[in-house]
Amino acid sequence: WLWRRRGFGAAWLGAAWLGFCPFLVYHSREAYYYAVGMFFSTGMILQTLAMLEEIDRQREPSTKAWWGWGAWTMGACLSHMALWVLAATLAVLLWLAGWRSLRGASRRSLVRKSVATEALVLLFMSRWIWRAIGEIIKIASSPTLAHIGIPFDWMAPRVLPVFFGGANAVGIGLLAATLLAAARLIWRRPKALAESGRESGMGWLAWAVWLGFAVTLAYVGVISGGAGKWVYFSGVAPLLLTWAVCVWDRLFRAIGEKAHAWGMAGCTLTVGLMLSFPAWQVARLEGKPTAYRQLRAWLDSNLAIGDVAIVDRWFEPWNEMALYPSSNMTVSFTVPDEPYENYVKYNWRKTTQALFERNGAQAFIRIARNHEQRIGLWTWPDKWFAHRTVVTNAAGVWLRDTGFAPMEAFYYETNRVETEVFYDTHEDVVARARAAGQDAVWFFGAGWRLFKPWQQGDFTDYRVLESEATITLHNLRPVPLRMRGEVVAAAIGGDQRVRIGDRPPLVFAAGQLSGRTFDLELPPGIHSLRWKRLGQAGVVLVREFRLERAD
Repeated sequence: WLWRRRGFGAAWLGAAWLGFCPFLVYHSREAYYYAVGMFFSTGMILQTLAMLEEIDRQREPSTKAWWGWGAWTMGACLSHMALWVLAATLAVLLWLAGWRSLRGASRRSLVRKSVATEALVLLFMSRWIWRAIGEIIKIASSPTLAHIGIPFDWMAPRVLPVFFGGANAVGIGLLAATLLAAARLIWRRPKALAESGRESGMGWLAWAVWLGFAVTLAYVGVISGGAGKWVYFSGVAPLLLTWAVCVWDRLFRAIGEKAHAWGMAGCTLTVGLMLSFPAWQVARLEGKPTAYRQLRAWLDSNLAIGDVAIVDRWFEPWNEMALYPSSNMTVSFTVPDEPYENYVKYNWRKTTQALFERNGAQAFIRIARNHEQRIGLWTWPDKWFAHRTVVTNAAGVWLRDTGFAPMEAFYYETNRVETEVFYDTHEDVVARARAAGQDAVWFFGAGWRLFKPWQQGDFTDYRVLESEATITLHNLRPVPLRMRGEVVAAAIGGDQRVRIGDRPPLVFAAGQLSGRTFDLELPPGIHSLRWKRLGQAGVVLVREFRLERAD
């Protein structure tokens, strides 16, 4: 588009700016609907510009053009609610331009075609419009239903610098320089600028992107409840940079052909040098911003087989971290901690602390710092665990610290960029248990699978015995102990028999929790206790395993 409208120099500057802009590079790599929204909104704006140019020539846009506009608009509106107001703004521009430039039958025809197209778009979107209205009313009536996003007063001033390069001196500098260049054109050459805009659509491009941005900003500011995201404005981002390219192209052309050639080359080189390294850092991000692959690798390398790590956000184990499952341990949660009412209802801190105190898990992953703003950070893990490490998204840290990070989460959710892991080795757990005067401590090992039927409202941890598995027992006394083990379990897939060590099998009824006991002599030191399910099909769900002195 730039090549056709403004020539070789503008096309190269546009390629450099749009190709290296960290915000755009990031969203081109993320499999999310914002990239789809940018695609359709860009098509919608360009289609609007073509129709506005036709109207400026006092020619009514064809039916085909209106159908194209409707298709682009439907795609944009289906992508995100924030694009609805942009679409409405463009529709108003078309109406105003037609009213100004067309007369008689042409004006009436434009009205008929625009009304028909916009009515079709509204009809197509009616289901989502009614749902959106219902959500707005529900959120307005319930203060506990928080809006998603970052505080508006922090987010809004950084939107434009981020689109131009970053929330830093580079983005601010490129934005300020472009605005100064546009002001000089308007101040020194208003007639030439107006003529150029009417011939090439640059004037309408400025109206479309800046009016669209302003209306979207007002819209998000009013209905967002004081929260927002940069991506809500991303519909105008590609063409905002396109407008900036046109400003520089027009400015250098006004000076002279030689100045134009050198000026556009200098701008392309400057933008490329400023943004190429940040774009490369975006391309090597390990997470957005949580480095889940790195976190999984660390857990697999440093925790023992069968260990459990608890995350401070209950969605993580069955969503994000389910995509990166560990090979030898399990990432889980205790009870729901979102929304805040559940955090209080289930007494998340006390419940989670109790799990660690009875050795139900060996590591704690602090990702979300859940509800820190309301009740302060939960610092008990800092005191309880013997070790702490930080899994760092190195590229994310660089982008955050330099202001090139393309998402607010890099700045606001610090533990997602530098994730803390608190953990105990088995030796640490044994030493703590011995100091507390316990006789024995045990760890689930290879062959066990953790199962939590939370969808049924049960947040109990069950250990699944599918075939064979082991439990590692530690006798903490210097003498042999006679111990009694108790297993509370239920069978699935028919009654099941389980042989523990070389003892007679224990029988568990299908679909019924029951307790079974067995005795064993436990010499000093560390011992492996083998469990084997006997039979062809089914599993055993172990709810509790306890070990106490038999005498």
